[in-house]
Amino acid sequence: MLDPVLALSPSECKISQDNIEPCSLKAIRPPSALGTLVAMSTQETPQLPTSIADVSSDHANALMDSQLPFLWNALKELVAFESIHSTPGLEEHNTGAARWCLEQFRAVGIPVESHTTSDGSEAIIGLKEPAEGYPTILLYSHFDVQPAGNVEEWTSDPWTLTERDGRWYGRGAADCKGHVVMHLAVLRALRQLIDAGAAELDKVGIRVVVEGSEERGGYGLEDLLHDKPELFEADTFMIADSGNDELGTPSICTALRGSAPVTVTLETIEQPMHSGQYGGAAPDALLELIKLLSTLHDEKGFVAVEGLTSQETWEGIGPDVATFARNAGVLEGVDVIGAADGVAPNDLTVMRPSITVTGLDSLSVKDSVNAVPGRAAAVVSLRVPPGMDPKDAQDKLIAHLEAHKPNARMSIERESLAKPFSADTSGPALKRLATALGEAYGKETVEVASGGSIPLTNELLSAYPDAELALYGIEEPLCRIHSADESVDPKEIAHIGAAELLFLVRTAQEHSA
Repeated sequence: MLDPVLALSPSECKISQDNIEPCSLKAIRPPSALGTLVAMSTQETPQLPTSIADVSSDHANALMDSQLPFLWNALKELVAFESIHSTPGLEEHNTGAARWCLEQFRAVGIPVESHTTSDGSEAIIGLKEPAEGYPTILLYSHFDVQPAGNVEEWTSDPWTLTERDGRWYGRGAADCKGHVVMHLAVLRALRQLIDAGAAELDKVGIRVVVEGSEERGGYGLEDLLHDKPELFEADTFMIADSGNDELGTPSICTALRGSAPVTVTLETIEQPMHSGQYGGAAPDALLELIKLLSTLHDEKGFVAVEGLTSQETWEGIGPDVATFARNAGVLEGVDVIGAADGVAPNDLTVMRPSITVTGLDSLSVKDSVNAVPGRAAAVVSLRVPPGMDPKDAQDKLIAHLEAHKPNARMSIERESLAKPFSADTSGPALKRLATALGEAYGKETVEVASGGSIPLTNELLSAYPDAELALYGIEEPLCRIHSADESVDPKEIAHIGAAELLFLVRTAQEHSA
């Protein structure tokens, strides 16, 4: 692994506005296969305007294209940290990633500090103060990532950024380290415009929040928000942790599902016992768990928990069955749930509760022994749509499990709740972002929904109800976030970054008039 990364402190990295010298990897260069993208990025940037009134989408796109070498180098360094929160043995990786973010954002002019949160994670937070009469824009991302899972399922090392067929592969390349480096590149480009003479851009306040436990925990940052709300004060919250409806289609996410998971554990015998001597009479904990889990859905695959069934439909943009099957990697001969009944994928992934088993504890096949299992456990992930209370939904799930208790001693542990989210798209900031996205891509911006959960969204708006909140980002379906071979298209980073840059420019324009 990349132990030399951990041997260096971030202060040993040589970082400037024009260059980033990697902390741990010498002479990193974008791979030659990037071809046109690298050629674009090494072209001389067109002469920059001296007034914000003259900044165009062409300027923004050219500036972000010129940042591609920086984006590659920075993302390669950040991906190398196995920053999985609350995992024993990875403390140095989490600390290293936090310090990396600290130094990088300081290098682009944001006076960030590290804040240790209640769940042990570090959050990198800082504010470049606004001039009088100008708003503050909060740029959010997170440096922690999901575990890589079975590394054998990856085509290349998940902790080494690798280019294949124009995409950059690695854990966190899209979710969410790609957004961290995108914010950095945007701030570098912003400085270029300011130095060229567009001084009004320096009057907009920029607050940066980089979380360290979004994927596995999340309550640390929420607790910090409750204890020190002044660290998060802003007029617009820009949450870069979402993605376009499909590659190249500019999108704003307007709805998120909440989550209400539980962990259920069954015990039947004191310890595994010889399956020849005891099998058939001794109750099998794993079989009992399978029987219990099978009651959660009907024969068509729809949720069968009383109070969690729904006929709601999604009226917005979303994939058809064929596109969903392709994006999800559904195998030939396997049906998309609901397709035979005319139920659209987004009806099930956005507007209705869903139940998924995301973890299972029992002996693995390769470690199997001829013994009756005495214990088995599963994480049951419950996602709830906008308008549904996650605590009530979790209560209903637990009631169902208890009503179908099998022949076993059963315990159920409640996991952290996350409320669903619906965006108010009527405010000026979201309209400004929609326009900026459309300018950057040269296409009309669409509104989409996501079945994922970001608990911080509701907490921020509860603390600052007059603020606006925008969800957007680089995580289009081909990214395969949370899966093996996670990747990002660098063109998406450049385009979304250009839109973010244009948003800041247009914000300054409106307040300087």
